Amino acid sequence: MKLYLIRHAESYGNIKGKIISTTDFELTEKGIAQSQRIGQKIYPELKEEPISAYCSSLARARQTLVEILRCIGQENAEITETDSLKEMDLGLLEGMTWEERRQKYPEVDLDKKLSLLQAPCGESFQDVKNRCKIFAEKYLEKEADEKNIIIVSHGITLRILTNFLLKRPDEDINFLNWMENTALTELILEKESHTYQLVRLNDYSHLRELQTIGYEKWGLFAERDYWAKQPGF
Repeated sequence: MKLYLIRHAESYGNIKGKIISTTDFELTEKGIAQSQRIGQKIYPELKEEPISAYCSSLARARQTLVEILRCIGQENAEITETDSLKEMDLGLLEGMTWEERRQKYPEVDLDKKLSLLQAPCGESFQDVKNRCKIFAEKYLEKEADEKNIIIVSHGITLRILTNFLLKRPDEDINFLNWMENTALTELILEKESHTYQLVRLNDYSHLRELQTIGYEKWGLFAERDYWAKQPGF
């Protein structure tokens, strides 16, 4: 079984320069183009393969998935929406600029201290990890071995889901970069050990001119290579 974990495409929330989690926004024109681009990328692998499709219940995730399915010729595939894949509820941070967050809540680090995060009046890292566990038990564990699973979710939730499925320690997530819009992370389930192996991580090579401006500055923050298993990790 292969898992294709994909972050939603650019939404109108992404271009506001503010922290957005549970507020519902639709895709921009650029976001639709990004969705089509990732669909074209995985088309050769999935055009006639058995798939299952899951997404967050937020509009930007479903729209992304619909475009992907259309591009791979599987627009009639059933889509399962679930709140388990929604973005972490960031509570009082919602709608703040990143500078306002630094001034009012300097202790809240969405990058390098995600494993310790408790959003003010919102969710914690453990809350979202529990949601990921529920999703895995309710859906993934019941999927057939030959299936290809497409999952479209959000920046923080996908980082937590990836770390959880790989059975990595919670603190390892602090070395997992933000995933670019429509970036692809691929996992494959090893039948004998029943563990997931990492095939691709945050692959956004398909975006080219559609890449988010400045992503290399704010998105790639990790001081260590998440893929590598280093002593003390």
